[in-house]
Amino acid sequence: MSALSKIKSAGFDVGLVDGFIEITPASKLTQSQFAFLKSHKAEIIAELQAETLATHPATETNVSCGQCLGFKSNNAHGRGGGSCLIGGEYGQWSDTRHQCIKFDAMVERVELPEPKPNAIIVKCYTPNGNLIEVEARDPQHAEWLLRYNPPQEL
Repeated sequence: MSALSKIKSAGFDVGLVDGFIEITPASKLTQSQFAFLKSHKAEIIAELQAETLATHPATETNVSCGQCLGFKSNNAHGRGGGSCLIGGEYGQWSDTRHQCIKFDAMVERVELPEPKPNAIIVKCYTPNGNLIEVEARDPQHAEWLLRYNPPQEL
């Protein structure tokens, strides 16, 4: 039985919030359960992260609000606190990383030169599911691009 399963079977709800274990009701933890959590922290976090990846749709991505077109900063420098203009759950702090299905990346559009003859062109997908074509440096880079930019199901 995994460490996460053991603590859950003891009647606790366990989650991951900003990289930290959140357990409820925490007030019911015994000293031995608390010691167990401390000694198995890395394992529990890894299991929770795996659960999160398995339960979140592919359209969600780990982003920060400051990288989104929908983020309105409260500061002239564009960082720090602010709000989400597109109804996201977050938007209170520009650098907080989280899952968001409404993320729309701030991207500067640049006109690129035509691909080289015999170039390896790979179809990739942005975090919000838009198709883009990327010129790979070599076959290994093309494999890497395909592995880390799979088609997004919307």
